[in-house]
Amino acid sequence: MAGAVSKSEFCMWRTLFAVAHADNVVTNEEISFMAQILDDVQFTDEQTEALKDDIVNAKNVTKMFSGVTDPKDRIQFFEFARDLVWVDGDFDSQEQSVMIGLYKQHMNDITVDELVGKIPLEFEEDDVLKYLELDPYPYEKSGVMGMLSVFKNRFVKRSS
Repeated sequence: MAGAVSKSEFCMWRTLFAVAHADNVVTNEEISFMAQILDDVQFTDEQTEALKDDIVNAKNVTKMFSGVTDPKDRIQFFEFARDLVWVDGDFDSQEQSVMIGLYKQHMNDITVDELVGKIPLEFEEDDVLKYLELDPYPYEKSGVMGMLSVFKNRFVKRSS
């Protein structure tokens, strides 16, 4: 028997499958996309049967999305959903409306403090410095703390 995915991840996949029904037309490309997921992810037999039913029968997107409790699963959902809604070459207004609603729900549910340390964030110091029109050379010796100190000083100067 295949290994089960977490309840949150399973709800993420179910939400994704529900999004395919947003425009009331499930295209061959969307079906192929979902079938590929069934092949690639190790769902239990019970999970696979539920997802197969989700391909055929539309489910409540908002209700499904409420079950996606892990912030990483939510972020992954939006990445996959972008691919799914464009797989048929048409990001229909109904699909757009559903995605906007889910994004709003996500923003209302999310607590930034919960994300700290869970979501990897990176930035290139040189890119940030170029954007802010700062010379990157002084920060090479003092690292991130030196750069943060300079930003703080610039903020204080602007506030004065």
